[in-house]
Amino acid sequence: MTGINSKGTKTAKFDRDLFFNIGKGNLPITGNAINFMLYTMPYVAKDGRIYCSKQQIRTALYLQHKTLNRVISELKLLGLLSEKDGFLYSHFHVLSNGEKEGKGYMKNIKAFTSNDILFSNINKKRFFLYIASFSRIGVPKLVSVEALYSNKYHSGVDYIESYQELCEILFEFVQKGYFVVYINGQRYDNTSSDFEQVFHSYCGYDQVTGKQRMSKIKKHKIAIQIHDKLATKTETVANQSSKEEFKYFAEQYNIYHELMRPETIPFFINIQNELYDLFGTAGVDLYRHALVSYFSTEEENVLYHDLMSNKNETKAANALMDFYLMKDVQSIIVNVLAKENTNDSIVQYFMNKNHLSNLINYFVQKSSDNHKILLDEALEEHNIQLDDLVKKSFDLNTMNNHWMLLNNHISDIYQHIQIENMENQKEIIRQWAKDGILAKKEWIKEASEQLKKKITPFISRETIEIKDIHSFVKTKANRKNSKDSYAEQRRNFQKQFIERVKEKNIKDITVNF
Repeated sequence: MTGINSKGTKTAKFDRDLFFNIGKGNLPITGNAINFMLYTMPYVAKDGRIYCSKQQIRTALYLQHKTLNRVISELKLLGLLSEKDGFLYSHFHVLSNGEKEGKGYMKNIKAFTSNDILFSNINKKRFFLYIASFSRIGVPKLVSVEALYSNKYHSGVDYIESYQELCEILFEFVQKGYFVVYINGQRYDNTSSDFEQVFHSYCGYDQVTGKQRMSKIKKHKIAIQIHDKLATKTETVANQSSKEEFKYFAEQYNIYHELMRPETIPFFINIQNELYDLFGTAGVDLYRHALVSYFSTEEENVLYHDLMSNKNETKAANALMDFYLMKDVQSIIVNVLAKENTNDSIVQYFMNKNHLSNLINYFVQKSSDNHKILLDEALEEHNIQLDDLVKKSFDLNTMNNHWMLLNNHISDIYQHIQIENMENQKEIIRQWAKDGILAKKEWIKEASEQLKKKITPFISRETIEIKDIHSFVKTKANRKNSKDSYAEQRRNFQKQFIERVKEKNIKDITVNF
């Protein structure tokens, strides 16, 4: 399994149109409700679920319990928030991979949650969002001064009632390094000492009389932008919902994730990203179900799995894939074909032929020989034959015909393991698949040789000790499945783990297995 590759993967970002309307004053909303959205955006998952506790929100925004409840109710009434299964869900975001061609999102910058923005009055907060959303952050946009406040000649930002109020807000944001203004091609920012004087002079404002010359026709054009320094990579806030989701579920099952390797969680996130790219939010649900199953079943064993790692993979992520995700995928495929559990939303999603085709291809690519054989057996138990599915498809191109591709893979596995004079060869291979040992080629070779001599049916045969280079011993009396095989390795790593607890910041332990 390769490391995380987030390039091209969509994450939740601010809905630019929504925040433009908030900034323009078209949407009635309180300052606390705006703050809620600004603060929680980094925790919004691909399906909108917010992985940020109410206590965390209250603490960060200095809200009382009853105030936060009012904010949540307000956002729900505006259709910007919903609640399901104990989680809040955002409707104030869009999904984007951050490519420049995408104009529907607004970049999340640290300035949004600065004290100057969060705890400013509603008009200043709105105006900042207006400037941030009417152009790409860090890029200047042409605008007339008259369009930035309410006046009798030109329609503008109605909540700013006068030129003087506009100047008060605009000058403060420039002085504090939030805005850059261009007048006649000249740049003015927080280092410019003459900006206010130049601005008044350009707009025809008499600072003595307090009067401004206005015209029905002439407008005073300027360009304005969020300061460049606020739009740099270091000032951009990345979406961390996937990481927070991992931590949330780990804590639900008392897994002390702080001891896990820093590179481990990105391996899990990579699995989620790939599933989302293939299946949208259904892929997120698929990943989430497997993750919860893994954590709830293994609990603290996850930490031992994490010890078995190298720079290219981690056994923790492999365990998720091998014992939980692939099992779920197999179950979905069987349910879809057998038309069982059709009320399940995941099953309903994959009843679409194109979605099912993508799922089969994903299964072929990610599953082991064990998984493929077990799927074949499960289908047969439901009187479903892959040969029949292949015949129903008219595409003879193996790469386009997912049933043919799967069937060929499974047939190759059976043909690769040849046991002479064995009538129940398929049953033996399926038993090996259940025991999780088909991938152990040396073991299979040795087992085949011994079976040739024994010629005893697998289920009723006497105890046969077969040992490969990994000391993998299988006996009838003491048969272990793949998950149980971790126990021996865990005991071997116990000493290392204890040392790691004592010295949290020690060098990563690399274990070859």
